This record gives sequence, C-alpha cells and structure tokens, in this order.
Amino acid sequence: MPKKKLSVLTVGGFRPTGDPFATHFGLTPLAFRGEEWPESNGPMMFYCQLNLTNAPVIPPRLHDIQLITFFAEPEIASLDPENEGNWMLRGYKSLDGLAPLERPQSAPRLRKGFECKWEESTDAKAERTKLGGKPTELQSEPWWDYREHPANPDYCLQINSEEKAHVFWGAGGALYIARGAAPGYEDNWYLDIQFL
Repeated sequence: MPKKKLSVLTVGGFRPTGDPFATHFGLTPLAFRGEEWPESNGPMMFYCQLNLTNAPVIPPRLHDIQLITFFAEPEIASLDPENEGNWMLRGYKSLDGLAPLERPQSAPRLRKGFECKWEESTDAKAERTKLGGKPTELQSEPWWDYREHPANPDYCLQINSEEKAHVFWGAGGALYIARGAAPGYEDNWYLDIQFL
C-alpha cells in the first residue's frame, strides 16, 4: 500500500521573494479590511502565515482553506484548547481582499522573519511544521483523541518549534491543530500543545 503524502515546511535557506502572500514565520500577516490585530493581555505575537495554495498536498479537512495566520500570547507554556482565548488562528477561504495587517507598535515580534517553502513528503510523523500526516506526539495523543467534544475535532496540521525562526513551544515542542468535523463546528479550531 503506497504511503500517504503530506506537505512539510522548509524555513528559509533560499532567496526570499518578498511576496506578501508567501508562507512565512514572523514577517507581516495578511488580513481582511476591518480585521484587527488579535489581543490577549495586550497584542499577541504573530507566528506564521501558511499559504495552502502552493502546498503540494492538502488534507481533506483543509480543502476549502487557502491561507492561515496564527497568533498567540508570547512566552506562554499553556495555550487554551479552543481558538480565540490566548491564541488565534484565522483560516481564509479566499485570497481575494487580503492585505498586509498593520502591526501595533507594542506587539511582540519574532527575532527574525523567514519565508518558507512547502515540500512533499511521505514521512507521516515528520517532526516538522506540516499539513496532514500524523501529530508528532511528545507526551500522548492529542486531547481530542481521548476526550469527547461536540465539535469532533479532526487533526489537520502541526506547527513545530522552528529553531531558525526562534519559535519554541516549551523545549522543542509542537502545536497540533484540529478543525471541527461535526455540523455547525466546521469553522472552529482546536489546539493541543506538547513539549518535553
């Protein structure tokens, strides 16, 4: 049986394009007009923008999503299980109308931003930022695998610690992101954070 394919991220290591729609860590996120910079005890840190339109493999749960931006409170060891607490994931179903989001002066930022490239892989448990595959579990399976939830969260991507971009979830950990699979919850996002 052929191995399932997934998309994994390479951070930097090539000449950046400067394209505002590029996948990246720590540069300037896109947003719709009228959307504001997310806050939780002050402006959140912007971590990454994932453009799915140039990823070689998209998991079924993300087929209608074209771009994702992810923000969170900086230097925090515990993130809420559901979106819009101390983190925010925005999933855009179209690139039309997106423009660079003005960063508040007081917003924390990553030490250095990097454009990224998607590559195809068959390593389902790759310890990388990735779309699809399986979570690279460091402690246990994600909470939605052993705890009932009305949204029936379905894992779809992992945001890994990325040393080059100075993104660290605890000690070399990862964020596992799921999307609601139950009717009425399809636009809800869920998170599990694990580190050693």
